[in-house]
Amino acid sequence: MKGWIGVFGVALLASGLAQQTVTLRAWTIGPEDASRTRATNLVEAAEELNRILEAEKAPYRVRVETSFETTSWDNYHRRLLLAFQSGQAPDIVQTTHVDIGAYAEGGYIVPLEEYLGRYRTFQDVTPALWSAVTYRGKRYGVPQDTEARPLYFNKPLLAKLGWSSSQIAGLAQAIREGRFTWEDLIRVGQEAVQKGVVRPGYAYWHRPVNGPDFYQFYYACGGTLQNPQTGKLVLDRTALGCMYGLLGRLVQTGVMTRNLLGMTWDNWHNTVSSGQVLFASAGTWTWAQWATQYYAKDHGGYEYLWQTFGFALQPAVRPGGKPVTLSQPQAYLVTAASRNKELAVRLLSLVTQPKYDAKHALGSAHLPILRTTYVLPEVRSDRFLQSVRYMLDYTTYQAMSPDWGVYADAVFRGISAVESGQLSPEAAVDLVAKDLEAKLGDRVEVR
Repeated sequence: MKGWIGVFGVALLASGLAQQTVTLRAWTIGPEDASRTRATNLVEAAEELNRILEAEKAPYRVRVETSFETTSWDNYHRRLLLAFQSGQAPDIVQTTHVDIGAYAEGGYIVPLEEYLGRYRTFQDVTPALWSAVTYRGKRYGVPQDTEARPLYFNKPLLAKLGWSSSQIAGLAQAIREGRFTWEDLIRVGQEAVQKGVVRPGYAYWHRPVNGPDFYQFYYACGGTLQNPQTGKLVLDRTALGCMYGLLGRLVQTGVMTRNLLGMTWDNWHNTVSSGQVLFASAGTWTWAQWATQYYAKDHGGYEYLWQTFGFALQPAVRPGGKPVTLSQPQAYLVTAASRNKELAVRLLSLVTQPKYDAKHALGSAHLPILRTTYVLPEVRSDRFLQSVRYMLDYTTYQAMSPDWGVYADAVFRGISAVESGQLSPEAAVDLVAKDLEAKLGDRVEVR
C-alpha cells in the first residue's frame, strides 16, 4: 500500500509579487509502518528549510511531496525502476545501500561529493556508514538509518527447559564470547522439541523469504562476498557449503520446520511474538514491529517484550569463533532526473540532524546514524537502543554490485533446495557455482 504522508509548501507574497514555489518529490518505504518517519521527517525538515529561506529573503520556498510504501520491497523496486526508465523519477528516493551500485551504473542517481562538503551536519554521520553508500570511490547517498539483526530468544521457554534466570540473562554474553554456538542452539532446540516445550520445527526460525539475513550464516562460516580490489563478487565454496550444511541440519534435526520458506510475514511475526518459537533471527526494527503491529500490541507492548524476549548476536559456528550480525543501511539518494539537486541535498542536510535521527530511531527501533544522537537524553534513556548498540562492532554488509540480484537469487535457490531436501549441501554448492559462472562469467570469482 502506498501512503501519501504529506505535502508542505508556502507561496507567500513579497513586494506584491508571488514567490516561486519549488516542489521536491520524495519516495520512501518501511515497509514496516513504524518507519514512517522516513517520510514525515522530510516534511518537518522542509518546514525548517522554509524558515531559513525566509530569513535569507530567498525568492522561493520549498514544497515537499512524500509517499510512504508499506508493500513489499519487490513492489517498491519495480515502481522505482519504472519511474527511472520512464523519466518520471522523484527528486529523492530512499532505499537500501545495496541498490546504489545498480542505480549508479544505470545513470539513475548522481554522486553527491560536490554538495556534501557544504553542510556541517554531514560531518556527524558515523564514518563507517559513508563507506556503505560509496560506489567506485564516490558517495551516492546520505545515510538515513542503520540496524542490526539479532537472534531473539524466548525467556519463558528457556525457563521451562530448566534454565536459571542467571543462565538466561547470560546467554547474550555467552554468544558474544563464542561460548554458545550454532551447535549449542541445535542441541537446546532438540531438547525443547523432545520435552514438548515447543512443537517440532519451532525451536528456531529464520526469515521466511529471500533477503539479506542469510548472509550472516555465510559470514559466520568465514565467507567473503566481494573482492575489495576488483569489485567482483566472490563465491567461497567452503563457506557456502558450511552455510548450507548448517541450514540443512536445522531442518534434519527437527529444530526448524521444512515449511518455513514461503510463509507470510504476518504469520511469521504473530507466531514468533506470541511465544511459540524458541529462537528466531530478525531485525532490531522487529522490536518496534512486534510492539505496535503484532501480538505484543494487545498484550502489554514493550513491557511484554522485555518480559518475554532476550536478544543477542548471531552465534559463531565454532567454539571461540566470532559471532556476527548484518546491517543494511538505508539511504536517501538524489536522482539524475531531479531539476533541483542542490536544493534536495540541502533538505537532506537538515533532516540529518540528531532531533530527526532520534525520532526515527526511537519510533522504529533502527539505530541512529549520527554520533551525537546517542548522547541525547531520550536516546541515552532508551534501554533497547543502548542494549543493541554494541552489535555494530560485529556487523557485516551485503555486496554493493549491479550483479548482486543475480548472485542473491542463485544462493537463495540453493537454500530452498537444501531445506526442502531436494539437494545435499555439496550438490547445492555445485549448482550455485555453475549457475553464477554461466550468468556472470568473469564478474564473479568462485573460490
